[in-house]
Amino acid sequence: MSILSPDVSLLLNKSTSIWKIIDNANTNSYLLEEIKKYNIRKRLHPCRINFQPILRKSLNSTFIEWQLISNNGYILPSYDILTPWILNERNDIDFEAETSITIQILSDVIISNTPERMLLISNVGRSIENLFSRYRFANKLIIRNGIFTKESIDDFILHALVKVNIEQLEYLSFISLYSIYTFVKNYDINEYNIFHGKPNLKEFSIHIGYLEMYDINLIGNDNFWRFIDSIIKHNIQLKLTFVQSDKSMSLAITIIKYCKKKNINVFLELQSSNFLFFNYIKNCIKQKDDIFIKKLSSFTFIINQLEDLKYIKYILNEMDNLEEIIILFNKSVYPNIKQTIKNNEIFKKFYNVLFDFKGEVKNIKSFTLKYHDNYFPTFFETFTFQEKLYDMFITSILSIIPNSIINVKFINMPYLKEEYFNCLYKSIPNMTKIAFKKCHYIPDDVLLNFKNLKHVLLDENIGVIIPSWIDIVIYKNFNDFMCGDYFIPQMKKNESHFFKIMKNSKFKNTFWLDDNFTPDTVIFMKDIMKWKDATELLNF
Repeated sequence: MSILSPDVSLLLNKSTSIWKIIDNANTNSYLLEEIKKYNIRKRLHPCRINFQPILRKSLNSTFIEWQLISNNGYILPSYDILTPWILNERNDIDFEAETSITIQILSDVIISNTPERMLLISNVGRSIENLFSRYRFANKLIIRNGIFTKESIDDFILHALVKVNIEQLEYLSFISLYSIYTFVKNYDINEYNIFHGKPNLKEFSIHIGYLEMYDINLIGNDNFWRFIDSIIKHNIQLKLTFVQSDKSMSLAITIIKYCKKKNINVFLELQSSNFLFFNYIKNCIKQKDDIFIKKLSSFTFIINQLEDLKYIKYILNEMDNLEEIIILFNKSVYPNIKQTIKNNEIFKKFYNVLFDFKGEVKNIKSFTLKYHDNYFPTFFETFTFQEKLYDMFITSILSIIPNSIINVKFINMPYLKEEYFNCLYKSIPNMTKIAFKKCHYIPDDVLLNFKNLKHVLLDENIGVIIPSWIDIVIYKNFNDFMCGDYFIPQMKKNESHFFKIMKNSKFKNTFWLDDNFTPDTVIFMKDIMKWKDATELLNF
């Protein structure tokens, strides 16, 4: 093995920023080659914060104060302008594990004085830019509006976004429909173009919330439809998020119908109770009313009773926009009945009839299977009839999923067997990413068939053999020892323990994450240049 240059060694040891290492390597081929020889070990204290702009008024001025709330509810010091050095006692690396920035509007930010308003809009736009200069790997901006009175919702943040230039921004989401409605009424969108300065923006999401009290009439509103057209002209995917209310869904359908006439593909996603919505979807399927459901990009399929399974063929064959499916099931799939030849034949016939197809939707990339019940079966390897029914259900589901799926999650599963993964391999041999979250039993060698698998996430201390071709492995929540309200990070970060349980020690780079409020996480990587992939896996 060649010896690493002392200068490079010093740079990698002293650096407190992964982004700076990658940025330097991208412009220096010598450094890029030297990095491959080095084992990088770093420790992060992730800085997960929601940002809340609050309008403050004094005798002489009006200003925006930014309140900072950590994900665990801890309130940090407030700032009037979010400079690039915000929280400057933290290392750059602490901001480099986050993929999104969330701004919550929880108070009235309406300003009637025009000069004051323009100054504050400029300051807020600069603050947003500064956030992205701190969160170097964040590519999502989420604007959450927690105000539910018409008088308090304004287009202030939209106006501020006009001033913002963010090259790394790819997803802009939860922009209130009412904010857009107000914005296009007050401004010429050609002059006030919120998409300017965001060359890599891929998706723009409009949120249609509980708007029953608002008088929004989209029909004949030329300004609003010009805004919709402008999204498409910038080659940005339009997405609508909605809640299950008559007004919200009616407005969503109005936009869908316009997009259909213009041959614009629009994605839909529910932001409220999946359980209630599933009943609505079942009724739509029965009545063959599919203008709405065929536009859904994400769907949660809930199995509360066995007869719910009869809808799965429609979902996997007709919902062409579907990118993600989440299947929730409970103990109803293994009813407590006696094993008889008759019962055995009844269930075999039931599954053979229902699952005599292969999912054909082409856009679906993600599949999640989650056990959703307080009762955990105790019949693993007991050879009971209930175990057979459970096995029959799992293998039937895995046998029909479309082969376009590359990302898989198993959540809260009582156990997973080798036969399930044999079935999974036949359906999706090209899987590239898998996550096991709070699963109770997984055989050691279930990943060995998946030669295209690159990224693995394991929640809690699960021992699974990690094949040599895996690029990134993340163990989350492996240390959950608490003292009072705090988690105690492991005093000694023990790589060898993980190399032993994964039977793989080829990962050159190790990153330990702990913040005293959540259990520890560790990231193992072969190539630090793929850090963006690691952050995406961390939030998978």
